[in-house]
Order: sequence, then structure tokens, then C-alpha cells
Amino acid sequence: MNEREKSIARAAMRAYQAKGVSRATMSDIAAEAGVSRQTVYNTFPGSDAMLRGAVRSYIEDLWAEVQKGWRRCEALGDKLDVLLVHFALEPWEFLNASDVAAELERGHNPVGRAEIEASRDMFRHEIADLFRPWEQALAARGTDPLAVSDYISAAIEGIKYNNKTRADMTRAVATLKAGLMALTGAPPEAG
Repeated sequence: MNEREKSIARAAMRAYQAKGVSRATMSDIAAEAGVSRQTVYNTFPGSDAMLRGAVRSYIEDLWAEVQKGWRRCEALGDKLDVLLVHFALEPWEFLNASDVAAELERGHNPVGRAEIEASRDMFRHEIADLFRPWEQALAARGTDPLAVSDYISAAIEGIKYNNKTRADMTRAVATLKAGLMALTGAPPEAG
């Protein structure tokens, strides 16, 4: 995405958070972005394209933060902390900041759901790479790094939908991390 697309997509996410996906109009998005409605349509030619762009941009922004955080740490536990903050806690906070944003997390419609799924594929292998050093330990437990990556994605989705308070969310994320650390056999104190 170029800078204009990102700017408009980020504005769309703010409009969706404020009004909901089904009620935010292209005019609302244009006003939020500080551009004309025609500029929005020239960039994203319809509501489905806008939703795809907004979801993609949001997830790309989260992923960029994960990668930046990973560059600052070496231990698996520290990298899991970064991943879980940006892919579980931050999206949960985003959704809970608005009464209408929950429809966005579930994808709102088939187009949105497909974009969420496509975006997950973007980082699936990189998350699996975190677990490559423990490939033998995982194999001994009947799994592999890619399956663990898929599990993390599914677990995060379940955690975001089934926890109502920040304390419950934090506890669920800590439990997921502890399980992943135990699965690898990595010592908890090592990260």
C-alpha cells in the first residue's frame, strides 16, 4: 500500500470503530481522512475494497510492530510477549473501545473475513520460524512449527472473543504463553 492508501485505510478503521462497519459511509471515511469523497473512491472503489484495505492496513501495522519488537529480543518468551501484545491485547483493546467495533473483528462480511484470513497467511510462516529451534521437541509431542503457528492464531481469536475484562484477557494470554513455552520445553526463565 502506498501512503495515501494507508492514510485512508487507517481513517476507515477509525470510522469503523466509531460508527461500525455497516454504518460508516465513504463520506465519513473521507472526513476522517481529511480528503474528498472522490479521493476515497479513487483509492478504494467501493465499500468492499475499503474494508479489505482497512483490514489489511490494520494487520500490516500490527505486524510491523511485532517485527520491530522481535528485533529487540532473542528469547522465545520475549518474542511471544511481543506477538501477544500486538496480536491479542491491542486488538482486544481496539474492539472494546467501541460498542460497534466488534463486527469488524469478525470480518463483518465474507469480504472482510477473507481479508483477515489472507492477512494471517502473511505472517504464518514467520511465526512458525520462531519455533524451528524446538522442531524436535514439537515432533515428539506430535506437532510442528506450522501447526503451532496456526494454533496461536486460532487461540488468539478465541481469547479475544471470550474475555470481557482486561484482567481476564491478560490471564488468558499468560496461559497461552505458558502452554507454548511448555510445549517447546524452553525453560521459563530463559524467556
